[in-house]
Amino acid sequence: MNKILIVDDDVDLAELLRTKLVDEGHEVSVTNSGEGAFELAKQVRPDIAVLDIMLPGVTGYQICRRIRKDPELYKIGILILTALGEEPEVLHGLEQGADDFLAKPFKLDHLIEKLTGLKALQDSITRLNPVTNLPGTEAIKREINHRLSRGMAIATCYLDMVGFKPYCAAYGQQGQKRALEFMAQTLVKLMRNTGIYESFISHLGGEHFVVLLNMPDYERFCSSLVQTFDDTVGQLYTPKELHQGFIIATDKKGREAKYPLMALSIGVAHTQYRHFKSAKKMFEVLAQARQMAQPNGKSIVFVDRRHADR
Repeated sequence: MNKILIVDDDVDLAELLRTKLVDEGHEVSVTNSGEGAFELAKQVRPDIAVLDIMLPGVTGYQICRRIRKDPELYKIGILILTALGEEPEVLHGLEQGADDFLAKPFKLDHLIEKLTGLKALQDSITRLNPVTNLPGTEAIKREINHRLSRGMAIATCYLDMVGFKPYCAAYGQQGQKRALEFMAQTLVKLMRNTGIYESFISHLGGEHFVVLLNMPDYERFCSSLVQTFDDTVGQLYTPKELHQGFIIATDKKGREAKYPLMALSIGVAHTQYRHFKSAKKMFEVLAQARQMAQPNGKSIVFVDRRHADR
């Protein structure tokens, strides 16, 4: 069962939706005006809000923005209803923080599918990696979108454990687990030790991690992470490997080769010079920044400081 808020000035449609969703086992609240819709959301704390865009007084866009800026409501799922269904209108709604859209007129079964999809999205956001105990890709992208829609000054750091794959080839599954646990614990401890509390740490899979920070914190975070990682990653290796500065691992063709010890490649994108409309755009810049961060025995940070409107 979900708690669902419906905001639509079409009284008959809103009542039809309420009846259908109640029959499906949901708890439903309805208002037919944009005025007071946000206050009702604060009162009922829905899991999902269904917002018509064209409302008298206060538009669905405005309600969406207020929800995303509210610290108690910003994580709820938002489905916008649009009579036009044209791309500019839809994109604008998504940029205000909506998760999905549905063009009017629509079939009730299609609405149920959309709500089921939103529930699946929320479930994926709360799902944690069994090794690192960290949320994944959908969670970090949604968190970035929420903070962008709230107008926050943010920095996103994409971390690659360079040398992770050869390490796994040399040490096997247990080595992989040990390296991932080491990375996750390093990040969590670093946040606590540096007093950076408004952060969001995610594990995209494999050697890829992303950390979302308030912009004033990223330089201190990156500097501390580089030093901490390079000072402590040696615990994953034997004394001989530390002394020689490399490990021996077998490549995909079955040939033995020398590989450097692990180091971090950290690419950073922030909102100081760019206006990002979505996490997708921010990840595009992060991909470029990561390519510029090529470690040479030591971890390295590359910050994208280009002035451009994205």
